[in-house]
Amino acid sequence: MTATVNATTASEVLAQLQAQNITTVVLGGCDTHGVMRGKRIPLNGLAEVLEHGMPMCDVFWVMHVDESDLVTRPEGHTGYFPTEREGYPDILTVPDLNTVRIVPWHPGTALFVCDWHLPGGGGTVPISPRGLLRQVVSRARDMGYEPHSALELEFYLLREKAGTPHHKRPDELVPLQELPSTYGVVLGSLQEDIGSIIRTQMLDYGLPIEACNPETGPGQFEITLHYGPSLTAADDAFLFKSGIKEIAARNDLLATFMAKPNTNWAGNSCHVHVSLRDEAGRGVFYDQDDPDQLSDTMRYFAGGILRTMREFTALMAPTPNSYRRYTPYSWAGTTATWGVDNRSVGLRVIRDGERGTRLEHRQPGGDANPYIATAAVLAGGLHGLANKIDPGDLDQHDIYGRQPDPSAVLPTDLGAAVDLLEVSRPARDWFGDDFVDHYVQMKRAELQAQSLAVTDWEVARYLETM
Repeated sequence: MTATVNATTASEVLAQLQAQNITTVVLGGCDTHGVMRGKRIPLNGLAEVLEHGMPMCDVFWVMHVDESDLVTRPEGHTGYFPTEREGYPDILTVPDLNTVRIVPWHPGTALFVCDWHLPGGGGTVPISPRGLLRQVVSRARDMGYEPHSALELEFYLLREKAGTPHHKRPDELVPLQELPSTYGVVLGSLQEDIGSIIRTQMLDYGLPIEACNPETGPGQFEITLHYGPSLTAADDAFLFKSGIKEIAARNDLLATFMAKPNTNWAGNSCHVHVSLRDEAGRGVFYDQDDPDQLSDTMRYFAGGILRTMREFTALMAPTPNSYRRYTPYSWAGTTATWGVDNRSVGLRVIRDGERGTRLEHRQPGGDANPYIATAAVLAGGLHGLANKIDPGDLDQHDIYGRQPDPSAVLPTDLGAAVDLLEVSRPARDWFGDDFVDHYVQMKRAELQAQSLAVTDWEVARYLETM
């Protein structure tokens, strides 16, 4: 059974799914948090969905990530939240034919990545993360560029029960392996029972797995996905994250992309690699005649990313926990700086000829939404191109070991990051008021939930001394 379905029309897709004995179809789309939301339907209902879409309550847009409560919707929306439609109406789940694939770990099951549409021909829901990335890619094409990207994802496998409440202290969590072994082949082989299952099933799922290795934390993996057109690459990362969680749970493990599950463990990152090609398919970041082999196009693109890095931080680091990663020698981007093959800066330049020269954005954590993070990288870079923003000098110093320029230091908490996003003109230009207002509202609700929680740290510090 093949992972992908090679068809271009709805009738061809249906015929191939029937030929492969598919009985169940998963229709899944991405919410603000990066969680897959959707439904399972029998194959005999797919034809109607492909023609008309599938109604689904829009309530998931305002659910807290743990579904403990609902967030009050922003006032004043003219697009997605008109006043006459406040009662959690239906939106339409619209499958993308180009994304259909067979799910190897569920018998007789296929999956479509879906877009969210407003009913009555109202177009894409303006706060949809996948729609957001489509919008940015479309503007890149209008400028004469085709963006390509790839995401490096890190995650932990824990010997914890998935689908149950989690009341353990962070230091009580049990990792798959107690000792870290960065790039370790021998100790890494102790993780191969599950590692080989993950790689095999992800490849069977049609995802472009490039490499897998143990990372710096105990039971931590890094898996890199091959580059591709930016929407496809974000789809791959989205499917990878949900797929890893399903495979782990089926093997009595819990997979987490949480940025920092334990104070003493390495954080989970999601480095985003990006490049541009022109209309002839040539890479435009490389210039063999430049002393640094970098084109003006790359420099302006980097300048835009660096200029918007502070304002876009909340898009890369979406939870209060995200900011636990941002410490020296965490290998996370903590400053709006750039350098050639320098892993201490926020934006790493990788020189590899016309096709391989690219930028690596090192700020996003494993908890970042792949569509939103990719859109933010591209929007920042394209903003730089449109305005010819100078990135400044390349930095080859160890940024972690020096006192950085205060203007280059990125926000260290979600509250500060959200405040910057709310007033960001580039964010509102590239993402729209509906998305920015919704995102800000959701993140402020997350901060409010955090502010009311009594933590283990507080009990340990104050219970007896106060």
